[in-house]
Amino acid sequence: MRGNELLNKMELVDPAYLKSAEESPSPRKHPRWVRYGLAAACLCAVLLLSLWGVAATDNAFLVKAYALELASGGTVELKEMDLLEPYDIWGGHFDGENFYVNVGLRYDGNNIASVDFVTEEGFFAKQYIGGLSIEENVPQLYVGPENRLAVYGTEFERAGSAITLNEETMTDDLLLFWGTQAAGIEDVPKHIDIQAVATFRDGRTQELTIPLDLSGMGAAVFTVSEEELQHAEDHRAYYMNLPLEKCELLEETVKVVTDVYEVNAGTCTDLIPIDSWMKFDEDGIWRGGMRGDLTDSGYEVYIPVIKRDADGVYTGMIYRVPQDLHYAAE
Repeated sequence: MRGNELLNKMELVDPAYLKSAEESPSPRKHPRWVRYGLAAACLCAVLLLSLWGVAATDNAFLVKAYALELASGGTVELKEMDLLEPYDIWGGHFDGENFYVNVGLRYDGNNIASVDFVTEEGFFAKQYIGGLSIEENVPQLYVGPENRLAVYGTEFERAGSAITLNEETMTDDLLLFWGTQAAGIEDVPKHIDIQAVATFRDGRTQELTIPLDLSGMGAAVFTVSEEELQHAEDHRAYYMNLPLEKCELLEETVKVVTDVYEVNAGTCTDLIPIDSWMKFDEDGIWRGGMRGDLTDSGYEVYIPVIKRDADGVYTGMIYRVPQDLHYAAE
């Protein structure tokens, strides 16, 4: 497929880019992109950004998206992501009443006076990450095989169902979230359309539709009290120390792992990457916490385990906890 044929199928590209590419006298060389985890740029984005280097018409409009990244110095920064590639695992923050999902929408282009982002469902919220650094006791969420930083902190500024960005309001440290009132993660819609309307300095407008895909697995940081936090720690510690010989090994889950162990526990699916931060005990066992699932036979608890043998071979497996050994708070 040629570049123009591919870009013609992309809803998020202004036609001006196609015209400017056809009129360009000679192509430019561009650096090679490197795939980076779940937020890597696909071929579409590479071609799109390459065209950004050629001469553009007076009016040009492009929507971009950004996520969080932990820099080498321990600071939190924005990293450009592929707007067209949904996450297998997305992250958010839940305050007990509202769910906040990082969408990181921004714009680029020529002759733009302002851009309005509008949603018919939910609301927008702003977070400013300038000057943030990784500190203890600050809620943070890492998701996916690459341990992508999805959420950092809990401070959000509500902005309603529409938000206007321009040269003054779209600061370098602004991260945009989409939010919805919800009792839990199961109430978050799977698909949301966000409208982006650019107003150019000559008075013309351009509108694009940005689909927000939340159909993949979701994870969240919760705002909890000290008492709830202690309860959660006791709950986790119980299963981390529960003797595995008292649990049922699910033979069908045993498999050799090279990079990522796919945990299929009941109706839940999770991914555990093999990483240097894993601490194996004297028997070569590492436990991945616990997974709970409501099944037809009642509430089930599973303990995912990765075992490393003397030759450095990793084997993943899942244990099911008997009902009479389920954690019960005192």
